[in-house]
Amino acid sequence: MSQEEEKAKLFVTRLLLNPTLKTLNPLQKEEQILSFMEVNAGQLLPTLSSSAFFPGESWSTIKGLLITSLRDLIDELLIPGIQRQLYEKINFNFISLLGKQNRPQEEIKEELFTFTGEIVSIPEGRRDFSGSYNAVSHQIVDKYIENIFYDHSYIHFELTKVQRLKMNKDEIKDMIKISLILRPSIYVLSGGLLKDGSSGIISQSFAEKVEASLAKEIPSLPEALIKSAIRSNLSFEDHKYLQATSRLTSIINSLARSVKTDMKVDRGASTPEKSWFSIARRNYKYFGWDIKMLDELYRFSAENNW
Repeated sequence: MSQEEEKAKLFVTRLLLNPTLKTLNPLQKEEQILSFMEVNAGQLLPTLSSSAFFPGESWSTIKGLLITSLRDLIDELLIPGIQRQLYEKINFNFISLLGKQNRPQEEIKEELFTFTGEIVSIPEGRRDFSGSYNAVSHQIVDKYIENIFYDHSYIHFELTKVQRLKMNKDEIKDMIKISLILRPSIYVLSGGLLKDGSSGIISQSFAEKVEASLAKEIPSLPEALIKSAIRSNLSFEDHKYLQATSRLTSIINSLARSVKTDMKVDRGASTPEKSWFSIARRNYKYFGWDIKMLDELYRFSAENNW
């Protein structure tokens, strides 16, 4: 490691020790620091271009060094976390229930782990994966599915009667977790095309092309799982027959990307997830979400003080 790289690593390490980042997942920390560097570039440049750091260097060069160090440090936390979820936490027995011949689970895990590495190597995929990672690693999927199966209301009907998933609640949890992990694969297989603006919505024809590419990339995955993941990027407003797991994947990804886990809530203040759902219910058409799902999930968040 060069002297410049060591200085960049030291500076970024100090930023990561900021107490305000403590409750964030690795990718949320990365996003906050990137935003901090962007907003405070003018204030940071005089210090970082001094003799103590990178004398005479431009902000572009300094920023590049810092971003590389930041990504390396975050990956030291992120990659083992992904590996732990795929190899130790998620049960892949549900795959056989989707009509796919069961290959050794270790092979499927290895393929997914390798492909996930491709997702997080791309800035856009990395940003979208932040919500997925948070949802999977902090039991956000688990707690909402538990309530869905206890309540036996709209979402339960959509999963079991409309989508006709012959699974128990734990198997559906695992299916949605893998759907979340694969959702950002659109950035790996898009051929350079990006989503439509800030809404994150794509067209069905584009989704079908990505699905075909993903099926070739990881042939052990069932078609229903691939569709669940990729079609979470479609709008329910335009596709009323969109499977329930896709609709849940989209909502949970966005919720988990915005919400800080383990955040203390002041007395009388609205809880983070309840607040998020309150706003999401007003903007559901723009993001293509199922308003009935949002209403039900909002109720769960309110009842459980989430």
